[in-house]
Amino acid sequence: MIQLIKAINSFAKLSNYETQTIEKSFIYEKFNKRDFILTAQQRVNYIYFLQSGLVKGFTNDDGKVIVKHLIEPFHFFTDFDNFIINEISSESYQAITDIEVYKINQEAFYNLQKESNSFQIAINKILQASLSCKMERLNDFQTLNAKQRYLKLLKNSPILLQEVPVVDLSSYLGIEPSSLSRIRKQAF
Repeated sequence: MIQLIKAINSFAKLSNYETQTIEKSFIYEKFNKRDFILTAQQRVNYIYFLQSGLVKGFTNDDGKVIVKHLIEPFHFFTDFDNFIINEISSESYQAITDIEVYKINQEAFYNLQKESNSFQIAINKILQASLSCKMERLNDFQTLNAKQRYLKLLKNSPILLQEVPVVDLSSYLGIEPSSLSRIRKQAF
């Protein structure tokens, strides 16, 4: 819970009352490696904060898994677009490793936004950061080649390269697993 409060405080300073309210609103849960946290075609009922472990967010396009998100500890995740409009998810989220999360349901989320101006500011900044991340990723696919995308990921998130299976990593980078192996050999 400490990391969750720190994460929210990094976006907007919380009062003691707001901190206590947040602590009461989020629920702790554990998932095992390969467990699904959210599946496509399921209603998006929660926003998650990843306390420990790694998670992938992906879509399935006619049997081909396309990894869109690799989430590291101390980040929020869900299908934000569909959470906001209370629709079913277009993405699935699965534990890559054993994970621990804190989650908040829609009702508690909206109540907390009404009660806490700081939480509302933090959520707006979290959503902006999520959108910014998507835009940066799109820009990377338009301007960087596969090796440059790999090196950027190596620099910014080395743990992903150690823990994420090659098939998921190559999908996230938009390349074939054999190409990723070749790039890895060239990079070292």
